[in-house]
Amino acid sequence: MKARFKYRIYPTPGQKYQLAKLFGCVRVVWNDSLACCQEKYKSGEKKPTYLRTTKTVYYSS
Repeated sequence: MKARFKYRIYPTPGQKYQLAKLFGCVRVVWNDSLACCQEKYKSGEKKPTYLRTTKTVYYSS
């Protein structure tokens, strides 16, 4: 059985800024990973594993 909880947070302006910065970085990593997977798919290769994707995203630049 899965439990579900709802939480509400009220961040300070400084925390809001930090959260926005964090989620901006997360979005970039997600988009880079997605682009990598789409590129592999178009070229007919197998979908990369999680480990391979993280290595590609973090160490390719």
